[in-house]
Amino acid sequence: MQSTLLAGAAMASGFALGFPVHWALVRWNIVDRPNERSSHSHPTARGGGIAVLMAFVLLSAFAVDVTWNVALIVLAGLMLAVVSFVDDLKSLPQLLRFGAHTGAALVALYALYPGRTVVHSRGIVAGVTTIGFLWITGYTNAFNFMDGINGIAAMQIVTTGIGTALIGFAAGGTLDHPAITLSLVLAGAGAGFLPHNFPRARMFLGDVGSVPIGFYLAVLAFWLARDFGWWLLCAFGLIHGNFVVDTAVTLARRIWRGERWFEPHRDHFYQRLVRTGKSHQFVTGWESIIQVVVLFVVVVAVRRGWTVRFVATGIVCVLWITVFGYAEFKSRRCLNPRNSE
Repeated sequence: MQSTLLAGAAMASGFALGFPVHWALVRWNIVDRPNERSSHSHPTARGGGIAVLMAFVLLSAFAVDVTWNVALIVLAGLMLAVVSFVDDLKSLPQLLRFGAHTGAALVALYALYPGRTVVHSRGIVAGVTTIGFLWITGYTNAFNFMDGINGIAAMQIVTTGIGTALIGFAAGGTLDHPAITLSLVLAGAGAGFLPHNFPRARMFLGDVGSVPIGFYLAVLAFWLARDFGWWLLCAFGLIHGNFVVDTAVTLARRIWRGERWFEPHRDHFYQRLVRTGKSHQFVTGWESIIQVVVLFVVVVAVRRGWTVRFVATGIVCVLWITVFGYAEFKSRRCLNPRNSE
């Protein structure tokens, strides 16, 4: 059943929807043209995330019972897609985008009110929902920011979608749980899009894809943590750690420099590596390989005791510190030769 969901979603986004969406984007001239902040050198169709979202929504309607909370979550993501598509066509004010992200997160939290697993204390519920709000809005933006080179976001959809389902299984869930099923469907849809975006990009996800997909990944993780233990938020944080840490450090660095952090840039660790001469394939490939190792470590740790979980957390932290440290060293040496003298 799991393989059927993955294959069906992949076929839908890659073939049944991917090629028509690409044709329509080119036909309507929805194309990302290179500029001084771009990591690509050729005009490329922007908005391929529409195919991923359509495949996800269509397959989800068949794979899970569409209860009121499932419908609210899906609709909240589609609302983000509409706002983000308009932003792809014509840049919207930052306040409007932030309002849409806030509204979608509040709708998701309403759908996932943690009354089943949290003691009915207003203080505890408020604390958990605050963490959930920060997690959902933060990761929605982080995923969007990290969609900057060929394949990196699409691979993240595949690895973290499958990883979310595996963590859910390891924590005691079954395929009957909607969040596990939806995670597999989303991973399959991402896998179908991958050939359109990697190793050579014929289409980009665009904000219409990266924003709602980041939202769905964050909500699905929070949903499973609600049902199988809030400590799982640590596990989910680890499998999403590459996007979260890269975004957090980059934004902190730009704010420290007094730069306008919300404007497009090429300061992320993965972008800095590309600027040193590393190919998109090299950066995406190595980050994906390490991400697979991280998933294995985290999933194994979920089934063990707290000692193993602490050790696993340390291993994951060392892995990503090594990756980001290498990127920082390489970029300082190549982009700022004076720093290496």
